Amino acid sequence: MDLVIKVVGFLGAIGTARGLFNIWSGWETYALGKKNDNPQEQDRGQAGMLYGAMLAAGSAGIAAAIVATLQAIAF
Repeated sequence: MDLVIKVVGFLGAIGTARGLFNIWSGWETYALGKKNDNPQEQDRGQAGMLYGAMLAAGSAGIAAAIVATLQAIAF
């Protein structure tokens, strides 16, 4: 059971890291669009930041919920 909890925690951390990277990438896209006065690129950057935030929060929350549920199981 400990191995499963570690794997789920690791997958949650990977998902959170991907989300944070998407926030960073979205910010770069948004800033580039702002610099070049390109509204489409700004919209893509905003969408990327929003998606990244949802991915980071969702991954962390889901992994924490799974770990808590697995720890509550008693044989």
